[in-house]
Amino acid sequence: MSSLPDHLRQAVRARTDNAEKRARSALAQMTQSGESISFASLARKAGVSTDFLYRHHELRPLIERHRAKAGPAPSRPLPLDETSSTSAAVRALSARLSQQQRIHREEVALLRKSLEIAQGENLELRRRLARYEMT
Repeated sequence: MSSLPDHLRQAVRARTDNAEKRARSALAQMTQSGESISFASLARKAGVSTDFLYRHHELRPLIERHRAKAGPAPSRPLPLDETSSTSAAVRALSARLSQQQRIHREEVALLRKSLEIAQGENLELRRRLARYEMT
């Protein structure tokens, strides 16, 4: 397998350096303002992925140190304006799934009722047949 051409390697390096600068800048701002620091909050503020922060060999220990100084992050639900589009998609799919489950439960109840009626009719017809054959 051949390696990347020089211009692509340089572009990847520049992109990584830019992401690192944004992450360091956001970390400094969050530290100065006393904000709670976590991988997710820093990733949001810096516009990088949490995966980038976890895999970065210099940034990860820095973030972990700042996070340890602040203590455990309070667990609070995110306000609606901070939720990601992923959360909105999950909520939409959950609502759709709940609706489909309700519809299926109603269909199953209707089918069970129909089956009960059919079994009752079948039993009645067997009884009639048995009386007919006796005579």
